[in-house]
Amino acid sequence: MKSLALLVTLLSTAAAYAQTEATQATSSPVARVYVTRPTHVDVFNVSSSGKLTPAPGSPLSNIDLSHMSVNSKFLFGASDDGVHIITYSIASNGALKQVASIDAIQYSGETDGYEDCSPVGPTLIDHTGVTVYNYQGQCDDTPWTQSFKIDENGSLQFMNRVPTTEDLSESETVILGNNEYAYSFGSSYDNPGTESFIYKRDSDGTLNEVGSTVTFPKPKNAGDVYNNDPVAATDSTNHLVLPIYEVNPNTSDDAGPYGLVSFTADSEGNLKTTNTLSQMPEPELGGELAAMSISPSGKLLAVGAGALNTKGFQVFHFNGADPVTKYTGVLHSSEYFLEFGWDKANHLFALSSSALHIYDATPTSIKEESGSPISIPEASSVIVQSLQ
Repeated sequence: MKSLALLVTLLSTAAAYAQTEATQATSSPVARVYVTRPTHVDVFNVSSSGKLTPAPGSPLSNIDLSHMSVNSKFLFGASDDGVHIITYSIASNGALKQVASIDAIQYSGETDGYEDCSPVGPTLIDHTGVTVYNYQGQCDDTPWTQSFKIDENGSLQFMNRVPTTEDLSESETVILGNNEYAYSFGSSYDNPGTESFIYKRDSDGTLNEVGSTVTFPKPKNAGDVYNNDPVAATDSTNHLVLPIYEVNPNTSDDAGPYGLVSFTADSEGNLKTTNTLSQMPEPELGGELAAMSISPSGKLLAVGAGALNTKGFQVFHFNGADPVTKYTGVLHSSEYFLEFGWDKANHLFALSSSALHIYDATPTSIKEESGSPISIPEASSVIVQSLQ
C-alpha cells in the first residue's frame, strides 16, 4: 500500500509540475514593445493574446530617443542631441542599460561644425542583426546613409557612407528581406521625377551604390513622370512597395493616378513591376503617407497618415509581385500615425502621437485587442522585439 501511495504522489507531483511548466510557457511573452517619449521609454511585454503588461521598472526614465532599431541583444536610437547613436543592452526583463555611444555626424564629412547638420536618424538594422545603417540628412550639402558594424559589446564601428537623395520627399533607406540590396527614393515638386538610390549590401555589411534601375508602370499620359511619398517597405523576400503619383514634368501638376505599386528585385537589384495603373489601390487617408510596414508573414501592409490633413491608418493585403489589394477602410481617423511594428504572433502595433493601438491582424480577420488603445501622450516612436 505504501508503494501505491508513493506512486500516486509521484504521479500527482509530475502532473502538477507539467501543468506549471505549461502555464509558464503559455504566459511567456511573445514580444516586447518599446515606445519613446521626451523623458523616458515605456516597455511592454506582449502575451500571445495581445495583452500588454508593463515590464519591470517601466517606464525607463532619463532616456530621450528617437528612430529606434533593435536586434536580439541591443536597442539603438538617435539621441536627443541630434548627434549621437546610443546603444543599450537589453536585460532578460526588457530593461535597458546604456553601453555605448557614437558621434555619427563626425562621419558625415562636415568640417566646419555641426550647426547646419540635420539630426541623426532614422536608424535601421539589417535582417541578420549585425549592421546598423543611419540616415544622416543634410550636412555639408550632402545627405548620407552610413554603415556601422555592431561589436560584441554593442559599440558601433563606422565602416562607410554612401550618398542618398537630396530631394524633399526622400524615403527612409529600406533593405530587401533577402538582405542583398537597399533602396532610397526621393522626389520634389520643383524637379518632378522619382530619384532612386540602389545599394548592394556586401558581405561585411557595407552598402555600396550600384547602377541598377527602377522600372515604373507605364504612365497614363505620355511624357509624364512619377513622384513618390517619403515611405517605402519591403517584405521578407525580394519585394518592395512604394506609393507613387503621376506628375506633368512641365507644370509639376499631379496628372494621374496615385497608389501603391509592388516591385520585385532581380539578382542585380533592378526593381520591376507587373502592376498597372488601374491595379494600384489608392489609400483613403486624404494625402501623403508618413508610415508604412509589411508584416513578418509578408501578407499584410499597414500604411499611416501623419501630416497636414491626413489622419488614420489602413491595412492592405500584400501579395508579393502581384498588385496590393484593399483590406480595411480608414481606422482611427482622428489620429496622426507615426510608426508601425509587428510581432510574429500576428499582432500589429500602430503608434499615433497620443496612443498605441494593438490589433490581432491576419489575412482573414483584423480586430483591435481588448485593452487597446494604451494612452501614451507625446509618443514619438515604437520598436518591437520579437521573442519567438
